[in-house]
Amino acid sequence: MKATLTSRLYVTVRLLMYARLLLLAMAVVLVPSVRFTWAVLVPMGAVAVISVTVAQLTGRLLPLLARRPLMLALDAAVVYLVLESAGAFGPFFLFSVVTSALAGVLYEWRGLLFVCALQVMLYDLAARSIQSVGLQAVVALPVFYPVAGCVGIAVHRLLQQYAEAEEARREAEVVAASAEERLRLARDMHDSLAKTLHGVALSAAALPAWVRKSPARAEQEAENIAAGLKIALAEARELIAGLRDGDQSRPLAEAVRRMTADWAASTGITVEVGATADVRLPPAWRAETLAILKEALTNVERHAAAATVRVTLTADDRGVELSVRDDGRGFACPPAMADLTTALARDGHYGVVGMAERARRVGGLLTLTSAPGNGSTLTVCLPEVNGVREAVR
Repeated sequence: MKATLTSRLYVTVRLLMYARLLLLAMAVVLVPSVRFTWAVLVPMGAVAVISVTVAQLTGRLLPLLARRPLMLALDAAVVYLVLESAGAFGPFFLFSVVTSALAGVLYEWRGLLFVCALQVMLYDLAARSIQSVGLQAVVALPVFYPVAGCVGIAVHRLLQQYAEAEEARREAEVVAASAEERLRLARDMHDSLAKTLHGVALSAAALPAWVRKSPARAEQEAENIAAGLKIALAEARELIAGLRDGDQSRPLAEAVRRMTADWAASTGITVEVGATADVRLPPAWRAETLAILKEALTNVERHAAAATVRVTLTADDRGVELSVRDDGRGFACPPAMADLTTALARDGHYGVVGMAERARRVGGLLTLTSAPGNGSTLTVCLPEVNGVREAVR
């Protein structure tokens, strides 16, 4: 919150300095040229230099100004020299009010009263030479100093409220992102580790019976349990690695290439990757897309007996498309995706069902086409998100 408030204070102080320069220029235009003497021009030049310096070096000078109200007292003294020489009741009075407004923005009440009291006193000194002084000039004009200071305080508190709201929004985003990440991790555990451990548990439960009935089958089941535990360990490592994944900063195309390269190295299956466009997706979309790709490659490894896999990532005005095509054995695939997922779920194969659910969670559509002997093609289409797609450089 402090950083947000400070950045807004930088902008406010800079605007006040530019406003003072504008008021000073307007006063110069309104005052007859015969009144400009060295006694007027020198302090006016000093005020202009101070204003430009503070406006250009706000980042360096603001911490010093915020700690030392005496610096604004010196500024008020320079402004007094202008009013003393050019006249306290003329157009030059307007730019002198900016000092009080600046005090309200920087100090609130703790420094505002000091600066305002000093400016009122200096104003009275500048106006002492005027003989015919009305109540309006004596009372009404000095009131502008505390009024401007109160406006500065109001601006400071508005900036503070904005900073608090911004901080609350960021905290809410962090909480929402954490909750979403927990849900994603739960889904990943359910789709991978939980299923593997469930299969291992079933095999372990049946092992005593096989020991009594068929020692050979019991030995095979023990080997299956050991293999399942190795798979579970690998899946657990992948989940832990996902928690430390730094790929969020990498383009999606690079993450796809890295995942497919690791998979090809571990399986020995040739992978061809085509990425005609890079895409920047929201974190949830990105995580689901990569999870679908991972599950699709796992299915190819387990069931397709393929020699080559082609992974393609494309993006256009209609959206983003990721496809995985293999040259494996294929299978008889119903034309309707709903019929396919129903049949797979009935047979206990939930990989494609999980991928379809992931695609639907981010507003996408998953399709799968296959035929015996002709391999399979899995495609996930995501809708276009404004501002997240850009061409590959």
